[in-house]
Amino acid sequence: MLLLGTANATTWFPSQKIDPITGEEVTVQEIKSYGSYIYKWPSKFDMVFWPLTDANWIWFCPKSGYASFGDDFDKLSDAEKKRLSAWLKENYDPNKKPEAHMDKLAWMEKVYRQRQKDDRFWSRFYRLMAYMHRENQQKSLEYVNKALPLLQTALDTNLKDIERIEALFLLGEYNRRIGQEEKARKYFAQAKATTYKDEDGKEKVGDPYFLGLVQDRENLMKKEPSSKAVPGDGK
Repeated sequence: MLLLGTANATTWFPSQKIDPITGEEVTVQEIKSYGSYIYKWPSKFDMVFWPLTDANWIWFCPKSGYASFGDDFDKLSDAEKKRLSAWLKENYDPNKKPEAHMDKLAWMEKVYRQRQKDDRFWSRFYRLMAYMHRENQQKSLEYVNKALPLLQTALDTNLKDIERIEALFLLGEYNRRIGQEEKARKYFAQAKATTYKDEDGKEKVGDPYFLGLVQDRENLMKKEPSSKAVPGDGK
């Protein structure tokens, strides 16, 4: 069991970054190691993967209140910096800074509202929140319902290959969760029948990874009535 835990480990190391709001140093955690096993973890049913699901990936500046995911911490435009500086000054209290993972996520959602993020970002963020709130059915489904129209819009832009299969799977999964099993089955069927190109450029039907996800969800619908189709432990 110890060896298995080590094999599935993710590791971090401390690093110093510059808070883009104050210009002062802040300590964050950067990724050191991980493996492909992260794509097998339960968050796969929301198509969000480590490190998004890890508290260490939230880089938070306790003095200014600025927070973001590690991969876009310093990617602020001048306009965003100006707007965020003013907003944080009005809305952030250093004496009441978020401490727990979920509190930081809730705060970060507000911070990101002050930035220029597109539907692709928000689709991913809502899916992350749907997963993180998986033990709270009502809250999780609130984010599912926020993600659904963004996924449909993305699908309507003529996505191709794996991106299209991913959108179809998510539309199937999220419709399943809200009890729309007929729609779920329709999207799952399309996900299984959509063509994609492999690493050699050959066109194929039925990506193995998504076929496995769809099969799991279809089996779940056979076992549970739609009224029980809620998230939790990857369900």
